[in-house]
Amino acid sequence: MHELPLVFFTVFGQSAVGLFLLAYLSKKMGSIDEKQLKNANILAFIVAIIGLGIGGLHVGQPLRFFNMLLGVGRSPMSNEAFLSGVFVGCAAATLFFTLFYKQSVLRELANIATVISGVAFVWSIPQVYNISSIANWNTGYTTLQMWMTMLVGGGALAIAIGARGLGLASFLLGALVIFASRAGYQAFLTETGPMISTEQTGFWGFQVVVLVIALAGFIGMALKQRAPKATLATCVAAVLLAELAGRIAFYNLWQITM
Repeated sequence: MHELPLVFFTVFGQSAVGLFLLAYLSKKMGSIDEKQLKNANILAFIVAIIGLGIGGLHVGQPLRFFNMLLGVGRSPMSNEAFLSGVFVGCAAATLFFTLFYKQSVLRELANIATVISGVAFVWSIPQVYNISSIANWNTGYTTLQMWMTMLVGGGALAIAIGARGLGLASFLLGALVIFASRAGYQAFLTETGPMISTEQTGFWGFQVVVLVIALAGFIGMALKQRAPKATLATCVAAVLLAELAGRIAFYNLWQITM
């Protein structure tokens, strides 16, 4: 758990991107209105800022963040840092043109830029961890789980702001892929790091159980068409906790190949 700041940085960042994406698509499909899109973008920005702020603790001194940008284009870590900054900057511009300088064309362009830069940011994250010297991380399962957090976390947040159609579909797809790939992932880790992977059973078990419960809850709420805000908030918080647990397990797999 020594990489806890990065746990929050990646999970919250990916979930925020998912919400920006799903809310924008839902608005284009007519399933949410302007007010709901505004609320979604505000919530996504807050989640992203919390993730970035906690992730900054990993750097130690704030100015070191700028040193990380020196390798943009050749260093996966620098690319990740750069794209996270672009994503947050575009998100801030979206809110600026939504809340303060209300300009619909600029708001639309900023929102599109936020979605595109956000997806690029999510893409950049697993590139940092596909390292040949760390066999437990050097697998397609690493990339898969990073993208699924975007779908699961973003889907849960989207359901909470009213984008139930795409939100539930995204959450369902992400959860099912996590469930379906878990056996293969465990088999892979049994070969590369059996002892250290066994130690993560509690984290992975918590993740799967909570996702199953949340899935049942979201489906039940969708059928009823209405749900108490407190219940929705609890489900979303539980989903984010589940993804944080799964990410803790991932970082705990760090082990140099001998």
